[in-house]
Amino acid sequence: MNNQQPPESDEEHILEVDLEQDEEALPPVTSAPEAGGEVLVIEPEHLRDLSPARAKTPPADLYPRVAVPPAMEKADKAGKTAVGPADLVGVLNTMLIGAIGGFIAWLLVEPFITDPPAGAPPEQRLLVYVLGAMGLFAACLGGMIGMALGSAEGLTSRAWEKAARGALLGLGIGTAGGFVGGVIGQAVYGGLTQAFGPAPGTPGPPTVAQIAARGLGWALVGLFVGIGQGAVTRAQRKMVNGLIGGLLGGLAGGLLFDPLAAVVAFAARLTGGTVGGEVSRLVAIVVMGAACGVAIGLVEQVRKEAWLRIVEGPLTGKQFIVYRSPTIIGASPKCDITLALDKLVAPQHATITHQGARYLLGDLGSPTGTRVNGRPVRTHLLRSGDRISIGQTTMIFAERAIRGEGQA
Repeated sequence: MNNQQPPESDEEHILEVDLEQDEEALPPVTSAPEAGGEVLVIEPEHLRDLSPARAKTPPADLYPRVAVPPAMEKADKAGKTAVGPADLVGVLNTMLIGAIGGFIAWLLVEPFITDPPAGAPPEQRLLVYVLGAMGLFAACLGGMIGMALGSAEGLTSRAWEKAARGALLGLGIGTAGGFVGGVIGQAVYGGLTQAFGPAPGTPGPPTVAQIAARGLGWALVGLFVGIGQGAVTRAQRKMVNGLIGGLLGGLAGGLLFDPLAAVVAFAARLTGGTVGGEVSRLVAIVVMGAACGVAIGLVEQVRKEAWLRIVEGPLTGKQFIVYRSPTIIGASPKCDITLALDKLVAPQHATITHQGARYLLGDLGSPTGTRVNGRPVRTHLLRSGDRISIGQTTMIFAERAIRGEGQA
C-alpha cells in the first residue's frame, strides 16, 4: 500500500475575497467539528487593511510628472467655476485657432474682391447678385472658422483623427450656416442703410445703423459656427454653449469691422501711407475668428458643471469638461475624452455617468484598471477632489460647488 502523499502543486493557491461585501451577506461560520479538530475562522475585520490588486500596476516613470500649481488643484477640489489662469490657457488656444481660421478665410475670399476706385459711385447691381455674393463670402468665413474651431479639441488632445472629424463637421455646418447668415445679414444691412444711411455715393463714416446691421449679420454667421462645435460632440449643453459663444463672437467681430477699418486707415496716414480694403478685411475677419474662439471658450468655462483636469501624464494641465452621460474615456478618437498619447489606456477604458446629482465612475474591464485616490475600483461615486488614475494619466475630478459644500 502506497502511503506517500501526492506532490504539492507548483501553482500558487489564491483566495479571492470581496472586501466590499457586507458582513450580513457573508456565509455563516459552521460550528467546530469533533474534539481534536481545528477551524481557522477569518472575520471581515481581519481583511480590512488588505488591498487586492486586480489590475496590473503600470510602470512608475513612463511619463515624467509635471508640477501643477497648487492653486489650480485647490480650485478644482473646491469645484469653483470662476475662470482662472489655467482655464484661460484653453480660452487662448481657441482664440488662436479661431484667428487662424479667419486668416485662412481671408486668403480664400480676398482674390475675388475688387475695391472700387476712391470717390467712385457705388456700382448698381441686382439684389440677387448682392445677396448671393455676400452669402458666399459669409459661407467661406463660417466654414473656415468652423473648421478651425471644430478641430480644436482633437488638436489640443493630439488626437489627429478626432481633429479631422471635428474639422469636417465644423466646415459643413459653418459653410451652410454662414451662407444663410450672410444672406439675411446683407438683406438687413441693405434695408437699414437705405432707411438710415447716407445717400448712395456720399462719402463719410458708416452710420450707427450700418454698424449695427453688420454686427447682426456677422452674429448670425457666428451662431452657426458655434452650433457646429456642439454638433461635433453631439452634446446638447455644448451646442448651447457654442450657440451663445458664436453669437457673441460674431456680433463682436461685426461691430468692430468698421471701427477697425477706420483705425487701420488712420494708422496708415500717420506713417504717410495708405491702405486698401484688403487690410481692413484681414484685420476684421481675423478678429471675428478670434472673437468667436474667445466667446465660445469663456461661455464653456462659465457654464461648466463637471470637469476633469489632468495633473499627471502626457496631457498635464489640459481640462476636459463632462458634457454627456455617459462620457467615455479612452484612447480611441471616438471617445468623448481621448487620451491617445497614454499607451496604457485602453481604447474604451472608463465611463462617467450622471446619476441624479452625482457622477458615477465605472471601469470598462480595462487591462490596467482604474484607480481613485490610489485604490482600484470597478465603480465609484465621484466627489470634487477625487484623483482618478487611468494608465499613466491622473485627473482631478471637480463639479460645480454647491452652497455649503466644497469650500476651501
